Amino acid sequence: MERVYKWLGGIGYILTLIPYVNFIALILIAITWIMMGRDTQQRLFTVTGILMIIAFAMSIAVVGAIFATVGAIFTAIPGAARPPTEVLPPEFLKKILAFAGIYVAIGVAAAAVGLASLIAEIASHFRASGIFQNTWFKVGGWLRIATVIMVVIAIPVMILTAMSVPGGLKGVLPSMAAGNIFALFVKMLWPLLIAGILGLLATIFSIVAFFTIPEETLA
Repeated sequence: MERVYKWLGGIGYILTLIPYVNFIALILIAITWIMMGRDTQQRLFTVTGILMIIAFAMSIAVVGAIFATVGAIFTAIPGAARPPTEVLPPEFLKKILAFAGIYVAIGVAAAAVGLASLIAEIASHFRASGIFQNTWFKVGGWLRIATVIMVVIAIPVMILTAMSVPGGLKGVLPSMAAGNIFALFVKMLWPLLIAGILGLLATIFSIVAFFTIPEETLA
C-alpha cells in the first residue's frame, strides 16, 4: 500500500518556504508525523505531530488574545475630556496588569510547547532515518541542530554588538556614520543569516527525505 504521508510531508515542508500559505504547512506536517506513527508503530512520531498541532492552536490563541486585548484596552482608555494630568483610572491599570499576566503565561507555555515540538521533530528525523534507511532524514536532523546552535550564538552576539554601538560611532564623522552603522548591523546579524541558511537547508533535506521514503520498510 502506498504511503500517502510521504507526499503529504514533502508538500508540507515545501509550503513552509512559501509566504502566506506556510501557516497551513504546520498542520500538514503534523498530520504526516501522526500518520507515520500509526504506520510504523512509533509513538515518537505521533507525539511530534500532536505537539505541532498544539503549537499551531496556541499560535491562533495568541493572535486571538491580541485582538481581544486591544479591544478591551481601548474600552478602558480614559475619554478625551479627561484632563491629561489626571492619573489613569484603576480599572484601566487592572486590565493592563491582567492582560500582561495572561501574555506572560501564554508566552511561557508557547515557548515550552515550541521547544518540545522542535526537540521531538529533530528526534523524529533521526528515528525516521533508521526506520526507512534514509540518510536525508539524518542530514535534516543535524542541520536543525546546527540551526539551533547558531540561534543561541546569535543572541549574545546581537546583545554585545548593540551595546558597542555608541562606542563604535563615537568620534565618527557624519559622512562615515552610515558605513559604520551598516558594518555594525552586519556584525550583529551574521549569525542569524547563517542560521537562516541552515534552516533552509534543513527544510530542503526534509522535503527530499519524505519524497524518497520507500514504499516498503527495509529490514
